[in-house]
Amino acid sequence: MNESYREKLESLGVERVRVMLQSSHINIDMVQPALEWLSERDAEERVAKERSQSSQMRTALSAKRAAWIAAIAAIIAAIVTIAGIAVSVLAWLYPRAPAP
Repeated sequence: MNESYREKLESLGVERVRVMLQSSHINIDMVQPALEWLSERDAEERVAKERSQSSQMRTALSAKRAAWIAAIAAIIAAIVTIAGIAVSVLAWLYPRAPAP
């Protein structure tokens, strides 16, 4: 593709080039370069979206893992608390005789 076409398309922007193609308000000699340029932009956008989705998926999995760890820690804390309460109740019910 001619570099001057590329510069012209870049200055117009993706949306404006799409509108110009749809409304046939583009020079006939720029139609094919415009379609190629839009195809390149679409491919770049797809790659960027895939990277973003991949990053979001990793973040979601990390958050899920952290949530499971927090839940397990909470369960362990609850068990330890219940055991402590049980020991306290038993100590209250069955006090030891003071050492002589």
